[in-house]
Amino acid sequence: MPRAISYYFSLMSPWAYLGHSQLGAVARRHEVEIDYRPVNLMELFPQTGGLPLGKRHASRQRYRLMEMQRWREARDQPWC
Repeated sequence: MPRAISYYFSLMSPWAYLGHSQLGAVARRHEVEIDYRPVNLMELFPQTGGLPLGKRHASRQRYRLMEMQRWREARDQPWC
């Protein structure tokens, strides 16, 4: 059986977008498959105590934007 990375992700997540190319590079480098497992965050949040972005405190929303910008620049990846 081939080795695989179980990759849980949300199509709504900008973090999944930012990390996608790196994940592919890691998988190729280690010759493993990626087992894509999409997750519906709107179903998961109530079960885990998480909040959708719009319900988070404004300071957390601002910090998230700053952090996404830092990662976007670090990955040299444009927003589409």
